[in-house]
Amino acid sequence: MPTKRKLTCGLIGISQGWYADVYTTALLAMKDVELIGICDLGKSRAYILDCIGMSAEDFAAKFGTTLYHDAAEMLQQKLDMVVVASEVSEHYENTRLALEAGAHVFACKPFTFIAAEIQSAIQIAENCQRMVFAGIPSRFEDGLIEAVRRVRSGDIGRPLTARVFVNHIAMTSPQWERDTAKSGGPLGEFGPYGFDIIRWVLDAEPTEVFAFGENFMHTREIDSWDNIKALLKFSNGSLGSVQICNSINWEYPFFDLEVVGERGCVRTDYHNYPVVTHGKESAELSPIRYAPMNQREITHFVKAVRREEELCVTLQDAYVATRMIEGVQESLTSHLPIRIKL
Repeated sequence: MPTKRKLTCGLIGISQGWYADVYTTALLAMKDVELIGICDLGKSRAYILDCIGMSAEDFAAKFGTTLYHDAAEMLQQKLDMVVVASEVSEHYENTRLALEAGAHVFACKPFTFIAAEIQSAIQIAENCQRMVFAGIPSRFEDGLIEAVRRVRSGDIGRPLTARVFVNHIAMTSPQWERDTAKSGGPLGEFGPYGFDIIRWVLDAEPTEVFAFGENFMHTREIDSWDNIKALLKFSNGSLGSVQICNSINWEYPFFDLEVVGERGCVRTDYHNYPVVTHGKESAELSPIRYAPMNQREITHFVKAVRREEELCVTLQDAYVATRMIEGVQESLTSHLPIRIKL
């Protein structure tokens, strides 16, 4: 069997430090991928240290690759694909540059918190005949995949209601994430999980949303809500609720999904389900074990670039989730139900 030509890849941005590290590590482990370079976008040393805990030079040396300070210079290497891990507000522009340079793009979650940018990216990708994968790791989580399969197979009959709870530590570091104009805040950062999951499992489009929000725990760190609860209507008649919680600092499942149908219900907490021990005086959770969602996600993208798999998440999926988030944002400020126009 002939050896596959290595795909050349680059990393644009180190702002999303954990993502930058985990995806670059996963790519480097693939024998058919060659990492050409890492671009720090000319950010200061102090900024990079805040994002990744080391200098850009040390980060590039960790992966044995070239450090660039300008994305356009790195893209002159005619890369097959890039991973974008810059500030969220910079994702669209870096994606545009990469597409126009002929690269396929993996954009770390969230792609953006502005739906109009996704519409523009769709057009650019079509014009350039390149693909964009808007990262959403939860699509690769075992329990959620199985729950969606059971609902779609009719195990519970017609789905009537669905509830999604997303638990994530609040964005108190790095510094740029505290600025909602750069990160989208907790709603823009973690909302894509909940709103994509509920649309995915119900297999229907959202039509209306009403939301409440409070900042319970992080009034000094975050200029936005740290807890959001949204009620939704869908085109198939189903009702849904999504809660984004950034106030839990103890061991608790990342996702909690429940779908109630005409003939039964499906529930999943997270991968391998934490064990709960109840006693007379207390209840204790065992350590939570996590599925390798991110590694599966980037592997799927590489296979899609090689035309071995079809992308399971499209920019259209990201667009709908972002329109839901924009509807929630409008409802939170107006205190009114909002029609979602797609």
